[in-house]
Amino acid sequence: MNLYDFYITPDEYEQAAKNGIRPALLEVRIRSLGWPKSKAINTPPHKKKRLSSNWIKLAEQNGICYSTFKHRVNQLGWDPERAATQPLQDRRAQAKYAYERSRKYPAQYLELARQNGINERTFHRRIKSGWDIEKAATRPPMTGRECGLLTKEKREKELQFIFQSKKFKR
Repeated sequence: MNLYDFYITPDEYEQAAKNGIRPALLEVRIRSLGWPKSKAINTPPHKKKRLSSNWIKLAEQNGICYSTFKHRVNQLGWDPERAATQPLQDRRAQAKYAYERSRKYPAQYLELARQNGINERTFHRRIKSGWDIEKAATRPPMTGRECGLLTKEKREKELQFIFQSKKFKR
């Protein structure tokens, strides 16, 4: 970034004023926030709605602080009535909502896996290994005996292959 990028010419101030940007906002955008001049001049400022004192009082009566009310109206785009009357969620409800929204695998498949005796880690490992989600949730886990027999069969096949290939080399 060039040192002269922070200098704002009178023409740039005029151009920003035509776009509804005050000089102080233009200076903050360029000098403090490091915006490129073209973006700082052409991006209109956020329009904030004037909040009626009646709505603010109603919100406070409903246990909603001013900053939450203001955020709901200006940032989230709610109408003032909804912002002032919709109650706040408790922490547990917020955590549950966030958990459900960030879930990687659908809850119904995790529940199906639990019903089929499949550990959650096993379910995740199966999906990571490329299994179909339905198959990962429904195919029962192998018992220790089945794992041992499968390993024994693989070992026998490997040994047969090794000894057969040595016979051909002689």
